[in-house]
Amino acid sequence: MLMNAPAILHEILQALKDFYNKGERHVIYINKLPLTEEDKHVILDVLRDGQVKISFKSATQKVEWRETGISGVWIGVFFDRDEKPILETIEITDFPMLAACQREDIEEAIKTLEDRLSSLV
Repeated sequence: MLMNAPAILHEILQALKDFYNKGERHVIYINKLPLTEEDKHVILDVLRDGQVKISFKSATQKVEWRETGISGVWIGVFFDRDEKPILETIEITDFPMLAACQREDIEEAIKTLEDRLSSLV
């Protein structure tokens, strides 16, 4: 029995239109919603698989995103230290924001590259 899949899919459609027209990104926290297994299967069946997968691994966190067959719609899974899923999202965006390079990381990268180049001279 479908309960919430159609509502979630309509939310994704509206969010995709808003992203296209207004540049507004949107996140749906899937594991915070009362979805049945059938709901999840229907959502995944409608969205289908895309071609891009992103993995983020740090000492404390692992996250995986995959773009669905609907461009701009990403499924994200955040894992705990034991690699058990703790958060599942659907993001409507051009690129998952946590996967993007952060400003402080770029600042550190500049310093690192400058140090490496100075050692060549």
